[in-house]
Amino acid sequence: MHSRAELARRELLIQLATMPLFAGLDASSLSDLADAMNWLALPGGATLFEQGEESDSLYVLLYGRLAAVRVSLDGSKRTLGCVAPGECVGEIGLITGDVRSAGVFALRDCELLRLPRPAFEKLVAMHPAAMLGMARIALRRNGPNLGAPAIPRCFVLLPAQPGVDLGAFARRLAGALGADPELALVTEAQGRYRDAGWFNAREAHSPTLIYLGEGDADWQKRCMRQCDCMLVVGEGLAKPQLPPPDANPHVPLHLVLLQYGEPMPGSTLAWRAAYPGAAAHHHVRSDADLARLARRLSGRAVGVVLSGGGARGFAHLGVVKALQEAGITIDYVGGASIGAILGAGVAADWSHEQRVEVFRRSFVDTNPLGDWTLPLVSLRAGRQVSRRLREAFGERDIEDLPLPFYAVSSNLTEGHLEAHENGSLWWALRASCAIPGVLPPVLGGGRVLVDGGVIDNLPVAEMRKRLSGEIIAVDVGGSYRLSTKLEETELPPWWRLLPEFFGKRTHPSLAQVLLRAGMVNSDATVQRRRKQTRLLLKPVLDGIDLLEWNEFQRAIDLGYEFTRRKLDESRDALRAEPALLP
Repeated sequence: MHSRAELARRELLIQLATMPLFAGLDASSLSDLADAMNWLALPGGATLFEQGEESDSLYVLLYGRLAAVRVSLDGSKRTLGCVAPGECVGEIGLITGDVRSAGVFALRDCELLRLPRPAFEKLVAMHPAAMLGMARIALRRNGPNLGAPAIPRCFVLLPAQPGVDLGAFARRLAGALGADPELALVTEAQGRYRDAGWFNAREAHSPTLIYLGEGDADWQKRCMRQCDCMLVVGEGLAKPQLPPPDANPHVPLHLVLLQYGEPMPGSTLAWRAAYPGAAAHHHVRSDADLARLARRLSGRAVGVVLSGGGARGFAHLGVVKALQEAGITIDYVGGASIGAILGAGVAADWSHEQRVEVFRRSFVDTNPLGDWTLPLVSLRAGRQVSRRLREAFGERDIEDLPLPFYAVSSNLTEGHLEAHENGSLWWALRASCAIPGVLPPVLGGGRVLVDGGVIDNLPVAEMRKRLSGEIIAVDVGGSYRLSTKLEETELPPWWRLLPEFFGKRTHPSLAQVLLRAGMVNSDATVQRRRKQTRLLLKPVLDGIDLLEWNEFQRAIDLGYEFTRRKLDESRDALRAEPALLP
């Protein structure tokens, strides 16, 4: 009959032997390693070590979750990633003697094993060959995979108002996450007086845990110390009534706004103001939105990025139609220039027919670039474009869109790409499509903003910052070429150019030159961004020029047919990734 201590030691040896860092150690070395380690409990929110500290120990995480955070010279903080159970942290500094390159904090209550430097050096002297092999593995791995996205497993639901039915929502969420509600849900009655071992055992038996944070403050704090992600749930049409939780700043907080129809314009602003630290917000109108939330939380969401390209951008409408018909559910949308405008229709959750109707009315039935002006700042005044955008999208904010969305513009004041994900939707779209020289820049907040395509015509990197799932990029501008058969260094006299206004042009127009010039500098950037996508679609749009708005339907058809063919060719490969095709 083995004692409890002997069983615990045997389990520890088995656990150490399965870890990649210690897999090469023989039985004697493993035994001495286990004897040299100290057990450590770290409550959620506590610091394991700070950046810049002496590297005096390595740690093995048994239970819980750690986060590595690096502080830059300007004081900004960046989360490098998470340390999961079974991984080590601090081993590189222990071996090299360098100071800590990042701080490590407990996302939730953790249990660790600590190997201090003196014990490590003693083990090196006792088992030099084995410990040398361990050191090589550590240096080769360069620590845990801190670049991996942090996929939460333990959630806490907190009410934003009295009377929110967290239990009903928790059961629906558990189902959307693919978990058994009977195993996943943890209530106050079940866990209030339990010790850490009970929570660890519960987590070991269920891949997902959802703590119901309704009850007194002590239970809420206990839940928040056990979670990887906080979800504050409230009725979207009502105002938030309960204050934000005083929680671990390294644990992301998401707002879940229960809606009974389309989000009311301007209603999300109060929620974002009440919870300024929220990492994201989610409008949940239906089971489809709940499934989208589950995909976002579990790293299985699909983001679509739409490029600029003038009238060629209408192909985006056909591409999106084909993607949706193939069963690919879009969870996040981003874009530049015309891609941002058409992407906003996708983020508004309009049907294909509604998108076609709205954008035909805005770009084909009327000419949005017809208001010529004295060319002091631009060729067009921009009033028509602003009017059409306001007519199409109203006064809603970006935050009110059912799907998360961003548009990019080029900030000429600071010289960087600017992503718009809050505030007036039509204003952000107007900035994103402000083709230099063709439309006047958008001025506001001391900034001069022009077309996002000037810096990045396919803003995939911005999507990657916001999404840990798959990305589909649609590039309608990269293959466009502005060509000519002429050989000249200056324009001929004006009377020889006059016939071009009444027949076929031989010279590129000023608008064509300006639009293409705004895109060409980003071609190298686009090449790099393509590598970040799961699927790149480049519809063949031969014969459609940047300003041929009357090619609206043909561009849609070409985008649709191209995408259908591309998906048919790629179907087997994509089916290996369930995040994309069913």
